[in-house]
Amino acid sequence: MNDGIADDLRQIGVVTKYEMLKHVRSRKMMIFVSIAVLLFVLITALNIIFEGGLPKDPTKFMEGYVSIIDLMLIIGVSLFCASTIAAEFEERTALLMFPRPMKRTSFFIGKVLACYIVCGAILIAYYILCMLLSILNTGSVDTNTFGSLGMALMFMLGAGGFALLMSSLFKKGSTAVIVTIASLLLILQIVSGILETFGHEPAFSVTYAAKDIANYISGEVTQSSSFPMPGGGEFNLSVFYPSHLMAFSIMATWAVITTVLSAYLFSKKEF
Repeated sequence: MNDGIADDLRQIGVVTKYEMLKHVRSRKMMIFVSIAVLLFVLITALNIIFEGGLPKDPTKFMEGYVSIIDLMLIIGVSLFCASTIAAEFEERTALLMFPRPMKRTSFFIGKVLACYIVCGAILIAYYILCMLLSILNTGSVDTNTFGSLGMALMFMLGAGGFALLMSSLFKKGSTAVIVTIASLLLILQIVSGILETFGHEPAFSVTYAAKDIANYISGEVTQSSSFPMPGGGEFNLSVFYPSHLMAFSIMATWAVITTVLSAYLFSKKEF
């Protein structure tokens, strides 16, 4: 039994290693790194142009740089996770692997780990760069930045699980990427916005939970405001923010359910 587990771990390690090398050498890696650098430069430039310089308060400084982390991660998981399974069936490369003594489970875990390690490494590098600049600019780093990073990694797992599910459902990687981006960046955001407009908290949405990435630093709470209507009466508008526990729970639920479903579909998928 121990030999079987050791062999499974060896297979996972081999797949993870070569998938990571493939990602690092791919155009997707260059695109994602370029987007991360572009966002960093853009936020810095906008602060200098419109605010006359970077904020001297470490909380406001970090809040500005992590405010669009969810967007960056949606692009990241779409690039790495949404195509990783579909590409094996689209390009027929898995046919070279499965006739050999390679378990589908080990193959799946290795590919998923490679996606998360590469995407997570770029995310952590972005945070480190922001923290270094915060030290240079403000003299310190907001301690809640580490909690924000934890939430960002959890969102990566939740959104990444959904991307893997799309990759297991569709035969073409490009289709999985488009559906992932459209769902996370548009559909869920629109549905959440409509629900919030009518006073309902979109507690089902992983993109709603992603608010806590920046909110872990800013510390906003749910607020309601009343506005007078032209014909009389009032219109109540609520701006919702999930608690840390709620955000973590939503992301973890998405990560577990979508990844398990993706693994199941992958195990049953025919060439």
